[in-house]
Amino acid sequence: MKKLLALVAAAAVFAGSAFALNLGDIKGTWQDSKWNANWTFSADGKIILTDSVTGEEYFTFTDSNVTNYKLDASTSGVSISFYCKETGRAYKFTKPITLNADLDMKINPDWTDTDYDTSIKFKR
Repeated sequence: MKKLLALVAAAAVFAGSAFALNLGDIKGTWQDSKWNANWTFSADGKIILTDSVTGEEYFTFTDSNVTNYKLDASTSGVSISFYCKETGRAYKFTKPITLNADLDMKINPDWTDTDYDTSIKFKR
C-alpha cells in the first residue's frame, strides 16, 4: 500500500512539473464574474486585466512592474505568484490538478488583512 501511495504521489508531482514546463506558453482569458473582470494571460508573458463588459484595460502586469515572481509546482497544482507595487497587491493564481480549466485566484491588498479569494472561470 505504501508503494502505491508513493507511486501516486510521484505521478502527481511529475504531472504538475510537466505542466509547469509549459506554463510560459499558456495563454487565455479567465473571468471574475463578481467584478466583471477578465484576466488575460498572453503569449508574450503579460497579464492584462480588463473590464469584461466594456473591454477597457485596467492594468497590464509585465516584468517591469512586478516583483517576487514565483512559479510553484506541487501535488496540489501549479501556481504563479507575484507582487505589484503600483497596485499595492500580491497576486496568486493556482491551477489545481483537475480536469476543468478554472483558476483559483487570491489577491492580498497591502491596506487590509482581508484577502480576495475566488475561482475564476476559463473564458477562451
